[in-house]
Amino acid sequence: MKKRMNETDDILAALGGNSFKRFTKTKGNLHEFYLSGEIVEADCYVEWFDIIRNTTPNDTVKFYINSPGGDVYTAIQFLRVISDCEADVIASVEGCCMSAATMIFLAADDFEVTPHSAFMFHDYSSGTFGKGGEQYDQIQYERNWSENFLRAVYKDFLTNDEIKSMLHNKDIWLSSEEVSERLAARVKKQELEYNVNSVSEGKVV
Repeated sequence: MKKRMNETDDILAALGGNSFKRFTKTKGNLHEFYLSGEIVEADCYVEWFDIIRNTTPNDTVKFYINSPGGDVYTAIQFLRVISDCEADVIASVEGCCMSAATMIFLAADDFEVTPHSAFMFHDYSSGTFGKGGEQYDQIQYERNWSENFLRAVYKDFLTNDEIKSMLHNKDIWLSSEEVSERLAARVKKQELEYNVNSVSEGKVV
């Protein structure tokens, strides 16, 4: 086992160093899911959803992500399932994390980012069909929906200017180092807000 760990460290060093955090749990159950390839229809993940929703606070859920994205409505259900989950949720990116996959990634509690992984954020894609008025109504609705959704999902990670540019069809590409820096900054901001709120409520921090 020790030899295997050393070999893993050597590989990571060759990739540019072990810059991601290792998490270990000594109690509860570890539930591991590989989100590899395209994110498809939600009914393909029903078993996952059921397991995740029935975890306990002593459990850990870990997603290994290497995905170019896919069905945004499946991603929305993942977000709801993760919010219902009582376990600690870890997202580990091992290759690429793009489009809908980034939404699932950012919903986690803890993160692992493998060196040289690629991240891409963009607006949703869809199509319309039907009478002209119906298509116009759909486009208007989806425009408002996408703006509200993207702002909620990427708050405190992407800047307002970046979100605006996404809504105007610009793709945002980030390196593993840039993502790690933004995650660290987000954690610091959340900790500061927590401390401020605790002091205002008279709690000792």
